[in-house]
Parts: sequence; structure tokens; C-alpha cells
Amino acid sequence: MIDGDENGLRARFAALGREESVGAPDFRRMLAAARTRPRSGRRHVRFVAAAALVLVTLVAILTMRHGHRTPVDLAGVRVRVPTDFLLQVPGAELLRTVPRLGVMRFDRRTL
Repeated sequence: MIDGDENGLRARFAALGREESVGAPDFRRMLAAARTRPRSGRRHVRFVAAAALVLVTLVAILTMRHGHRTPVDLAGVRVRVPTDFLLQVPGAELLRTVPRLGVMRFDRRTL
């Protein structure tokens, strides 16, 4: 049973290949035509590619030379994110100051 199905499938694929090859041009003729065709178009493409490369390089050099930089004022930027509450710890004011050695100061609120 499997052999019969396999033979039928082979026959169908062979018929499909014959159908497709009817409309396809001959490979040897296409290869010969491509070899005899003049290659003037490639020279034009190479010239355009080289000119584009030179232009891009020139623009990059001129841009880097002038150094157009826009200043950013970070002092005016305030970003509030939902996890800011995790950074609020008890006694955070102690973390913002520099301790002075030799001076003892107790706050009765922190004891």
C-alpha cells in the first residue's frame, strides 16, 4: 500500500517538473547571453557607490569638526518613578551631611 502511494507521488512530481520546465528558458542560452553582454552598467554602479562613500565620509568629518552639541540642563530635570519610595529610608538626612569629628550631638528624637 505504501509502495503504491509512493509511486503515484513520484509520478505526480515528475509531471509537475515537466510542466514547470516548459515555460523556463534554457540555462545554457541564458548563461551564454550573460557572458556576452557588455558590463558598462557595473562601472556606473561602482562610480556611484564610490561617490556616495566619499560624500558620507565628508559629511561625517564636517559634522565632527564643528561639534554641534546642545547643552542639557540636568538641574531642571526631575524624574519621578514609582519605586522612589524604596529609596526613602529613616534617617536619610544623616546620609546627606558630612559628620564632624570631635563633636557629639544627640537628638532625642532619634534615640
